[in-house]
Amino acid sequence: MKNSHMCWIGAACAALVVVAAEAKVPWDLYPRPQMVRANWTCLNGEWDYAVTAISNTVDRPKAWQGKIVVPFAIESKLSGVGRDLVPDEFLWYRRTINVSKKPGVRTLLHFDSVDFRAQAFLGHQELDVPHESMNEPWIIDVTDKAIDGANELTVLVWDPTETGAFGSTGKQILDPASCFYHRCSGILGSVWTEEVPEDHVVSYRVTPDIHAGTATFKVDVSRASAALVEVEVLKDGQPVAVGKGLPGRDIVVKMPEGFARWSPETPTLYDFRMRYGTDAIDGYFAMRALEKRRDENGVWRFFLNGKPYYVMGTLDQGWWPDGLLTPPSEAAMEFDIRTLKELGFNALRKHIKVEPLRYYSICDRLGLIVLQDMPSDVPRERHGMKGIGGKEDTVRYGFYRRDLKRVIDHLYNVPSILMWIPYNEGWGQPRALLTHMTLDWVKGYDPSRLVNGPSGWNDSEGGQVLGNPLNNDWRGKRARTQHRPAGECEAADVVDSHSYPEPILFEANDRRISFVGEFGGITYIVPGKEWTGDAKRQHTYTKEDSVAAAEARYGKMMDILVDFVGKGLGGSIYTQTTDVEREMNGLITYDRTVVKFDKAHIRAFHKKVFDAFEKAVRKQP
Repeated sequence: MKNSHMCWIGAACAALVVVAAEAKVPWDLYPRPQMVRANWTCLNGEWDYAVTAISNTVDRPKAWQGKIVVPFAIESKLSGVGRDLVPDEFLWYRRTINVSKKPGVRTLLHFDSVDFRAQAFLGHQELDVPHESMNEPWIIDVTDKAIDGANELTVLVWDPTETGAFGSTGKQILDPASCFYHRCSGILGSVWTEEVPEDHVVSYRVTPDIHAGTATFKVDVSRASAALVEVEVLKDGQPVAVGKGLPGRDIVVKMPEGFARWSPETPTLYDFRMRYGTDAIDGYFAMRALEKRRDENGVWRFFLNGKPYYVMGTLDQGWWPDGLLTPPSEAAMEFDIRTLKELGFNALRKHIKVEPLRYYSICDRLGLIVLQDMPSDVPRERHGMKGIGGKEDTVRYGFYRRDLKRVIDHLYNVPSILMWIPYNEGWGQPRALLTHMTLDWVKGYDPSRLVNGPSGWNDSEGGQVLGNPLNNDWRGKRARTQHRPAGECEAADVVDSHSYPEPILFEANDRRISFVGEFGGITYIVPGKEWTGDAKRQHTYTKEDSVAAAEARYGKMMDILVDFVGKGLGGSIYTQTTDVEREMNGLITYDRTVVKFDKAHIRAFHKKVFDAFEKAVRKQP
């Protein structure tokens, strides 16, 4: 069954895609920029593949159906297959990997993302229990089950998309429509091996404290030995601070006087070298803090590095016409991020997915704040189940919480991530009690970042449930934000409104920062750049027929934000970075060949908001 969705790329993006498609080994850069080792092997590229039925498959494939390019979904053009996988099918992969068995050396096999359930085998032996989650890496020590030399690696994948009971899907759906997109199945991230000593660093956390002037490292190791963990902090290649201590304990590194603070305007990073016995890793971190504090007028605002800061971002789906959920190349990712910077944004809301770690490293290096969503389930009512807060969301709650923890662990060390967003618009969100438990747990598990309240419709922290905005009966129902009774915990740092096309503002909140988490969605279609020419299948909130009209509408929305800033608004997220399939409301076309608006005009609109904010946070004479 061939994939029926349209694929095209324009000239600018084509150059990026061709690099990925023609390279013998796509995505051949080290996948983990904050924990780099020397001895590694990239396993991306062509693998054998086969598809079998789940009902009558009694053995592994005897014949393989062709080649598939890893790490691209089987549905994508860049995979070389372009075939939809359905829930009653298995997807199989096969290739040879080489393992060099040496005394005192372990070989780790990494899968950065597989959607949804994966099982891996060397020869006949299964390597681990099945792994379920597209949001976190799967790392397996294959040393004891591998033979010295060539080994046949087989991977079995099952992906139910939205018909499954537990896994998050983001916006994948079997029948794409509206703002829901094409399914993505199989291996979606880099596959690689690395050699490590038996005593090695498994993971670490680094937590900056700009007020104390310290960076605290906590290191998990494969097994405790007499060795200490040693950390040497570098700036411009020169040592500026050192620390050492036991694994599992806090290693507090005192930063030098006048240390640099990371911000979108000055994205300063510090490199480090960590040693544990004979193991050595290279990484980086940043000194920064996003806090909830009151301004000079007593209004809650975002404070970045001790100063009031307006968060101006876009909703970013991270979807690609030929790679779908997997970006075609590093250059393609950097193009998106640089363009947002050039348009005058200082942030993005990473919606519905977890990106490759190299994506976040570009945000770290170039200076773009990331507000990270937990990829959510497709709204349950889309496949015959109850809607918001239904029984199904309670049933899957344990899996969701474990998956959320794995996402936070995976991304904890990313400096540019400054807020977690556990729930979006009620998707997969249970009722008030379990929602509160989630938010409260996140605040305790990672106190170094802020936590968005339920983003959009269901602000259970205020003791009030908002109906589905798609019923068109919601405006005005929450002109005032309510709260839990005095003395009761209200876990979120932010109260978040969603409104299309124009933004709305909840009244300035006496516990949380007022935030517009989604608004806008101005559709301007660049001729020849439609994913579908059928107007009935295009998803629009408001449509303009010219660049001038679209820019004028955008400017009027910024004027609304200028007014809101004076009433307590702390930040805003415009929908969205790029067109995506049937959604044509991006600032950039889906193929990344056209930035629709004049960058100088958009920056000027933003400056009005920033200027109003600087005035609003100060006491007026």
